[in-house]
Amino acid sequence: MTAQFLTNELTNLVQEAKRKNSDLRHAAEKSLSDLKSLSPLAEVAAELSTKPGFLSPFLIACGTRNAKFSTIGVVCLQRLILSRALAKSRLREVLEAFREAANLGVEIQLKILQALPPLLQNYAEDLNGNLLGEALLICSILQGSKMGVVNNTAAATLSQIVISIFDKVVSEDERLLETDIHTVGEAPCDDGLIPLRPAAFDAYRVFYDLCLLTEGHRPQFLRFNVLPQPFGLELIESVLTNHPDIFLTHPEQAYVLKTRVSPLIIRSLADRLNFPTTVRITRVLYILLRRHLSILSLECEDALNLLTQMLDPDASAPWKRALCMEVFRGICSEPTLVRKIFATYDAVEGRKPIMKELMGALTRLATERPSIIGLGSQSTVPVGAQALKDLSSEQAALEAGGVAGIIGGAVGLGEVQVAGLSTQWSLVRVPCIDQLDKSEPPAMPESYVYCLGLTCVNLFCEGLAKFILPLTIPGGESKSGGSKRRGRGMLRTGTVSLVVAPGSDSEAAESPRTPSPAATKGAVLKRKPAPRVHRIPINPLTLENHPLAAEITISAAIMEACWPAVLAACSTFLYATLDNEFYHGLVRSFQKFTHVAGLLRLTTPRDAFLTTLGKAAVPSNVISANIDGSGSSTAGSKGLLSVDAERGAPSPGLREETAVGLNSRNLLCLRALLNLGIALGPTLEKSWSILLETLQGADYVLFASSRKNGRQISLSAPGGGLSRTDSMKAEHQGTLMTNVGPELAAVELAAGKMFESTRDFPDDAFMAVLAAMCKLSDGESESGGRTSMEKPRSPAFPGGHKRIGSVSSFSSQAVVTDNAFALAKLGELAMINMSRLIGPNPASTGWDLLATHLATVAGSRDRGNPIRMKAAEVLNEVVVAAAKTVGLESTENVAEVQRRILTALREGVRGGEEGVAPDGGVRATEAEIVRMGLEALNAILEHSGQSLIAGWEIVFEIITGVFDSSIVWRRDAALPVEDAQQEGAKSAKSPKLIRGSFSSLELICSDFLANLPTSCVLVLIDALFAFCSQKDDLNISLTTITFFWNVSDYLQTKGGGAEGGSVGRAEKEEDLLEIVEKGEGDSHSALWMLLLLRLTGVSGDRRAEVRNGSIQTLFRIFDTYGHQLGPQAWSSCLKIVVFKMMGINPAPAPTDSDVGVKAKTSEFKQWDDTINLVLSGIGTLYSNYFDIFAQQSEFRNTWSVFIHYLENLLSRRSFEVNTNVFTVLKHVLEKVSQPEKLDQANREDVWRMWSGQGIKLVEGNVETSRTGIQETLTAYVDSFKPLYRLLEPTLDADMAGRTLAIMRECIIFPDAPSYFQDIDILTPLQAVILEVVQLLRTDIPGVPSLVLKQISEFSTVAYDTNLHAGIDKKGVRIPTYIALATQSMKIIEAVTLQHIENREIYSSGALKSVLEALGVPISLKYNFAPQTTSSVKRPSQWIPATTVVLRILTRALAAMDSLEIAEEKVWGLVIQIIGSVVSADTTSGVGEVTLQMDEDFDISSFKQLRELVVPRLGRSVVPDKVVNEYVRSVVKSSLLYGVDLEMDGGALEGLKRRRRGITSELVLERRVRMSYVCLDELFELSKIGGDDSPELQRLAAAAAPFLVLRAGLVLQHYISDQPLRGRMPQPVVQRKEMLYVLKRLVNLESSSKSISKESHLPPSTKQHLFTLFPLISQCIAVAQGDQELLTWLSRALNEMGMAFGVC
Repeated sequence: MTAQFLTNELTNLVQEAKRKNSDLRHAAEKSLSDLKSLSPLAEVAAELSTKPGFLSPFLIACGTRNAKFSTIGVVCLQRLILSRALAKSRLREVLEAFREAANLGVEIQLKILQALPPLLQNYAEDLNGNLLGEALLICSILQGSKMGVVNNTAAATLSQIVISIFDKVVSEDERLLETDIHTVGEAPCDDGLIPLRPAAFDAYRVFYDLCLLTEGHRPQFLRFNVLPQPFGLELIESVLTNHPDIFLTHPEQAYVLKTRVSPLIIRSLADRLNFPTTVRITRVLYILLRRHLSILSLECEDALNLLTQMLDPDASAPWKRALCMEVFRGICSEPTLVRKIFATYDAVEGRKPIMKELMGALTRLATERPSIIGLGSQSTVPVGAQALKDLSSEQAALEAGGVAGIIGGAVGLGEVQVAGLSTQWSLVRVPCIDQLDKSEPPAMPESYVYCLGLTCVNLFCEGLAKFILPLTIPGGESKSGGSKRRGRGMLRTGTVSLVVAPGSDSEAAESPRTPSPAATKGAVLKRKPAPRVHRIPINPLTLENHPLAAEITISAAIMEACWPAVLAACSTFLYATLDNEFYHGLVRSFQKFTHVAGLLRLTTPRDAFLTTLGKAAVPSNVISANIDGSGSSTAGSKGLLSVDAERGAPSPGLREETAVGLNSRNLLCLRALLNLGIALGPTLEKSWSILLETLQGADYVLFASSRKNGRQISLSAPGGGLSRTDSMKAEHQGTLMTNVGPELAAVELAAGKMFESTRDFPDDAFMAVLAAMCKLSDGESESGGRTSMEKPRSPAFPGGHKRIGSVSSFSSQAVVTDNAFALAKLGELAMINMSRLIGPNPASTGWDLLATHLATVAGSRDRGNPIRMKAAEVLNEVVVAAAKTVGLESTENVAEVQRRILTALREGVRGGEEGVAPDGGVRATEAEIVRMGLEALNAILEHSGQSLIAGWEIVFEIITGVFDSSIVWRRDAALPVEDAQQEGAKSAKSPKLIRGSFSSLELICSDFLANLPTSCVLVLIDALFAFCSQKDDLNISLTTITFFWNVSDYLQTKGGGAEGGSVGRAEKEEDLLEIVEKGEGDSHSALWMLLLLRLTGVSGDRRAEVRNGSIQTLFRIFDTYGHQLGPQAWSSCLKIVVFKMMGINPAPAPTDSDVGVKAKTSEFKQWDDTINLVLSGIGTLYSNYFDIFAQQSEFRNTWSVFIHYLENLLSRRSFEVNTNVFTVLKHVLEKVSQPEKLDQANREDVWRMWSGQGIKLVEGNVETSRTGIQETLTAYVDSFKPLYRLLEPTLDADMAGRTLAIMRECIIFPDAPSYFQDIDILTPLQAVILEVVQLLRTDIPGVPSLVLKQISEFSTVAYDTNLHAGIDKKGVRIPTYIALATQSMKIIEAVTLQHIENREIYSSGALKSVLEALGVPISLKYNFAPQTTSSVKRPSQWIPATTVVLRILTRALAAMDSLEIAEEKVWGLVIQIIGSVVSADTTSGVGEVTLQMDEDFDISSFKQLRELVVPRLGRSVVPDKVVNEYVRSVVKSSLLYGVDLEMDGGALEGLKRRRRGITSELVLERRVRMSYVCLDELFELSKIGGDDSPELQRLAAAAAPFLVLRAGLVLQHYISDQPLRGRMPQPVVQRKEMLYVLKRLVNLESSSKSISKESHLPPSTKQHLFTLFPLISQCIAVAQGDQELLTWLSRALNEMGMAFGVC
């Protein structure tokens, strides 16, 4: 590319120079020829560098002064320079050519300037001496151009060449280590002349001449005489900046600095030079101070002293002061330089204390114009017109409340000066020292200098911290390690980390990134046990072997010398008006300086800084404002945000709305103070009081100010942090307290971390913290004086967080001492250091101090009530946490520690001084303290009860301490149950205490019984009785009852049910107590029985729920463990426990004299329930363990007591009790497997009790309500079943009769179950009575008859309307007995058929009673309709009755035949039943379907009865009356419609009576088929055959007259009615009946003797026709035209004619 370019350019030169310059053309042609002669593979640059003549055309072109030629020449030379193609022998000519062309056009000048730097770079070794001067001359010439671009480029090129000269010196020095370089000259130094090598010599001459030119002198080496002073200073600065080490290693250069540069700088600073020169002078000075202080100590001392003096406002212009401050800012930003300056001057005796004077100057600067920095009583946020747009809501609230009048119409910074320092108007965009392009000083804010002063202080503090803090990290003493950690924004001191992350809003005092105290408290308790490693921050001064030990010592000396000035400056700025960034930086620096002082163990500066920071965190005016009255500021106090008195004050209205509290800046300072506590904690010792009192004052102010805003903020909340109730309203959004949330959270974290850091303190350091906190809680300052002024005690409660006004003086600032705060922090300290506190030595670990202090405060009546409760609360939290920690960590002497913990708790709940009568408030407080202690005990048991191995006696002492008396059960005498209950019941000091104490008892009984020593079990049992008997809380009493069960289980597992031994011989409580006291082997058995006895005592409680629960539990225990007791153990248990249960004395039953009370009272009814429970339980015992009881030698007494107990209960006249008595009796008797197991006397006791009751159980009862009658009678009757099993072997007729009589009384008693109809289903009472009746043996003479008669009566009760006629039926439910009737029929059938062959049932009239009873429903049939039944569904009892009759008669008639028994009454009843079967009253609205079905049933039944009866009815033993009655019944039922039929005077007499004819409608019978069946029966009875027996002939003779009467009645009606009808047809029924009768008459064969006894009639089987002849003949006369009727009438006449022989 270079060859081609040169070829083209040479060609152009040849073309351009043909006619203008022949020398140029020839030279160009020759160079072109040389270029073309080069081999293609050859390196062009290397070949050309060996051909000096190749440059000739380009050099000639530059010398022609022709712009075109010169341009080509310069460009080609530039290209050759870049390619290293120049021949070194012609370098001078090249420079001369450039110089000749330097006066041509701008383009050529710029090309020349572009070529010079590569020329010096590529030919550095050849360009020295004069050639170098030539190059610099060219730059100087071009710098004089009027073209700005050329001028500036030339200056830059000159600077670059100068720098390259010094670069050659560096290279030469490096080569000097490898080879020897010859010297070329000499130069002066402090020690005379020294030889110099080429590069060093050139550099010396050039730099020296530059200094001369800058001062305005002629140079010695350089060939130009003019150099602008500002540019010269820039060149000097550039050299010093790029190659500072050369001046340290080359004495000749250092000599130049001392002789030329330093005097120039000092002289220039003293002169009133212009701004550009002064800026450059200052920059050079700053470089000298930074890099060359070691070789210019005297000069720098003068310069620094001069700079310090220039800070005087009268000594220099503002811009010059700003330059000085910018230099100081740079110095302070380099900690190494600060230490170097201090070591060079301040640390050397006799020299000026430069750093001390500098810091003093900064202090004076800070205070020279307070109005500029907005100095006031408290730091505020500066507000300007522009800044208002960017303010946060918090800042706006601050300004609105404290800087009224400042916010206005500011147009710009030039028009309105805003007080205070802010990054928005107090800084300049570009520092003055960097404004090299300005010819005049720039406009700058008036506060800029003060802003720089603040920055210097901050940088000074942070510089010390950056050096010292990393040295305190174990294993990280090196600087590099510290820098790495600083890069992450974390400085660690021992085990404490301090966050100083730059750039964050809260970077000033950021607390460590740790969980909140509330979270860490649990974490602390749950961490794995590990030995504590006590770490104390390392004192860097002790690192004697450290490489930086000298630097550390210097740093400590700096702290000692400068801390007063730093403190003064920082104190000033802490109360100035600063924006957030400046204020955060200030606090951060303040914190770091204090941190360093603490690490270096500089106690005085550390405490001074801590105190100042505490004042800034909690200003005295804020405390005063909150102490006044109820916390509101006084009318004359200034607002929190006011700067000073001159700034004005907000309007009164605005002041009233603004809360006087801590703003975010106060909290920022507080956080910084807390972080210092974290970092320096182990070393603070007595200085802890500074931090704690400040934190206490902050807590007070936060609470007092937040209370007015509707929420509560406190630093003394549990967990060591903040307790906020954010119940804010909308109108509070603009107040101060609504904008401190983030800072509050940060303070919370810092406070928690500070106290948490005490975990790693050694014991003596921790004791120092604890002692300081105890003194604070006592209201004592470090001087030992008591400063707390508590208000009179009042019955307050912990939740109220009452604040008590108290003021202490500390460093001339009012600090509020708040005992509650200190107590809360004591608790937090204890939680964090719990592993330490439970250590083996309580005196050295702090346990004794802590526990004694808290217990003393809690029990002292001299203290305020809120403070006492707070102390108790903290003590409780501590002991609970300690108990939990013991269970989690490997603690030595666990038993001793547990006893220590419980002892502390006991001391905390003991109350105030004895003998002092407390007022109501004190009593309430002490009760609350006890309640909290009980809660703590409960928490201990919940967590650590399983591992509690010591102190149980203390536990029970605390639990039972809630009662006034120490005795829970009278053991000195055998008292009645109710007396023992009243005597043993303990009255509690407060119901709340009962509940609190009970929780612990509940835990013990539920989970920790196995942990109890035996000696404590009896105390536990007595405590259970006390809690059951207390009257304050019913739920506790009920729950305690269940614990008896738990204790019983526990005792049983220990052998509580052992048989025999001394327990089996015990007969009273004293025997059991003696066994327990002796500690014999069966003491658990005695304890178990004592537990049952206590439970029995509870059963006499007047509260129904309590006594019922105790009874249920008692018997449940018996059910569970009764099988483990033998006969003797049961004997003792019955005597001591069970028989006492039987002796419970309930409330007496009310009588009629009880003020007209007839119903049971509520109490009486509740006692009924209790008695039922006792009765059921005792019954269960007797039934489940009867076999065991029977083995007792005193079983007779055991049984007799039981029966008498039942009899006594019956006297209560209570349905429920009576019912339960017989239910229990039944269950007990059922368990008697064999009658022999209950001897005759015992059985007689039961029979006597049972048989003596009956309806006495329900008659005359005290209850007006009849509810329970049925249940009582049912249970009573049902109890006879098992009793009968025992009595069966000895049962006789009398006992059966008595039993049946009782059954009758019970069944007819006028009462029925509610909402129950006994139509289809028996009532329970009826069912059980029938069961009992069926149960009776019928193989005993007389018993079957008794049973049948009684059952027969039962079957007719439903139809007896007179049974309850005399009873007032109002409110009485009378049964229908229909279902009873149905079931009784079945029993009748069974018993009758069972004894059908027994003459007794006939002779005794039992069968008669049965038939009478069965005949009742048959005769009633449709006429039986009880009021309780609907008309739709009528009971059809006659159907089963008919069926039973058929079955009985089938067997009975045969038995009567075989036994030859003729019972007239029986036959009469049978005929009566048959008459009822064939007849029915159908007028009661029976449906046709039902009627038809019933008619079918009756027809079938009649036919069966006829088959049974008719063959026997004709016997002689059957009276004629009975036979006639049968026929009459058939005749009546054979009528098809209503007619007047008279059969009293004889059957044939009715035929002679004439009847009047009627034409009205007939009243038809609905059972037509039954009528025809009966009609047929008449014909069948009258029919006679040749072989008929006498019995049938007797029946025929009895039936024939009635048949003639029945047939004649039909003919008579026809004769009398038909003429009246005229042509009307005969009714169908009558016509059908007449035809049917005529047909049967014609066909009937009857006996002549049975119908007529007239002798003139011939003997014939048609005798009935002869008797009816008159009627037949009349019918023929009437029946005109009725051929069918006439036919049958004719046939009747024919039959009669045939009898006479006519036909």
